[in-house]
Amino acid sequence: MGWLAAALLLACSGASDLPVEVPTETTGPASWVTVFDPHEAWTGYTLAFYAHRTPILLDMNGRIVHRWSEARVKSRIRLLPDGSLLGIALGRGVVEYSWEGDKTWEFASELGFAHHDVIRLASGNTATLIRPDKGRFDIVLEVDRAGQVVWQWHAADHLQPFVPPKGWSKVDVTHLNSIQELPSNHRFDSGDERFRPGNLLMSAREMNLLFIVDKATGNLVWTFTTDLDKQHEPLMVGPDSPRAGNILTFNNRYGSFYEDRQSTVLEIDPSTNRVLWQFRTSGFYSPTSGVQQPLPNGNVLITSSRGGRTFEVNRAGRVVWEWAPSFDTTRSHRYSYDHTPQLLALGHPQEIPVRPTTDHRHIDTDVYRFARRGLRRDIRLDRQKVSVLKYNNDCRNMVLPRGAQIEITYGLHAQQLANRGRSDYSARFRLGVRPLGSAETFDVFEDIVDLKGSTWRTRTLDLQPYGLRRAALCIATDEVGAPDGTATEEFALWQQPVIQVPRADDPPMADDELLPGDLTPEELENQKKHLEALGYIN
Repeated sequence: MGWLAAALLLACSGASDLPVEVPTETTGPASWVTVFDPHEAWTGYTLAFYAHRTPILLDMNGRIVHRWSEARVKSRIRLLPDGSLLGIALGRGVVEYSWEGDKTWEFASELGFAHHDVIRLASGNTATLIRPDKGRFDIVLEVDRAGQVVWQWHAADHLQPFVPPKGWSKVDVTHLNSIQELPSNHRFDSGDERFRPGNLLMSAREMNLLFIVDKATGNLVWTFTTDLDKQHEPLMVGPDSPRAGNILTFNNRYGSFYEDRQSTVLEIDPSTNRVLWQFRTSGFYSPTSGVQQPLPNGNVLITSSRGGRTFEVNRAGRVVWEWAPSFDTTRSHRYSYDHTPQLLALGHPQEIPVRPTTDHRHIDTDVYRFARRGLRRDIRLDRQKVSVLKYNNDCRNMVLPRGAQIEITYGLHAQQLANRGRSDYSARFRLGVRPLGSAETFDVFEDIVDLKGSTWRTRTLDLQPYGLRRAALCIATDEVGAPDGTATEEFALWQQPVIQVPRADDPPMADDELLPGDLTPEELENQKKHLEALGYIN
């Protein structure tokens, strides 16, 4: 066990292609719904993306009741009361589709590309966020049905005092990521003009800033910055909720990646800027992206985008519904059963309770990512660019999911060895697990690679015995026959170990004719750029 003990000295805490198949509507209660308490949850239909690509509506048991297979949208979609779908287009603007999937309206900005959010205002106009082609501050545009810009707000005119010292070096200085038109609220009714319905509540991620813009003057009339870290989605709660008039926000706590790895949902009294309630728990972490939605019964629907689930919690913090598909979730939103005539016509779906096992625990994917950017480097291997770990003797403290497997890829840089005249080189690659709090270390894998056979190998190993447990996962490498055993990262290489959970019970995929059409190269590039902005692609 000496090799692992030495490797533990290095330990520090931390831990695509987009599929297009969509399950059919005829599948039974999907295995992706892992928790459902019909008595505690606020029931309705959940609007979500299937694997970043296809907008879908789910019932509470995960059955798909409607889809917009041919919609060209990305990251943010809204279901309007008439059954239309409003979203951010794959191009530069925003787009609207009918319930049947026909494009009925679109707007493309000449100033830049729409990103992160789009809303339909009470006036019938549409507001969206624009990343400008020139300049580093976002712009908010309001357009009418004819596509005419009727109001615009330039962040550069108002937010420069909030730019942190290091922020000026960034291309994206503000990174606005959400916008809400304030609803009716008792604070305005009591005489506080800051919270006039129709004013706009927004989030500037790179400034760790929430703010309200007075629609009439364009001035900032309310701000909140306390302990925010890359936050998303501030929303003032509507008048029909126990939380009415308060503001909820998803505080990512990006900087906690090497600490407790926990995001929080905050409920703020905007009159005093006092935090009234928060939800934080182990296993809930989305360093980027993520949103929350206050529900009429006081519950909160949370999309932990990088954590791979959407879930609903009650005021006590108990999970009463959870949807954990085999892909990252994107900005889900719950609607009532009668939100549109089309949903009302579907009738009330059967609601089947889903009771988790006593030891059920969702483990967010970022908690078991071995090495992020900064701990990897790119090399050329057999004329291909390959991302490898910077250090081939390293450890990470992480929480492993139930039924976990790990895929490891490792080997020798044969070309570098040839360049150095090394024809007899061999290295030993090892992987081990030590559950935290345990004195015993378990060897999971060992292999010796030399230049006589395959110099680049992939293995899948079972980590199931360590599921739902905190553990130190360690890799170690040494040169066979070397006096000190050292194997340098120049010759012996590891790729990013990938933790995965087999899903034999996933719902069946749809027939070919139900798949969305192929995206054009321009659409694919726009989607990639947008997903990078959201934090899904490093």
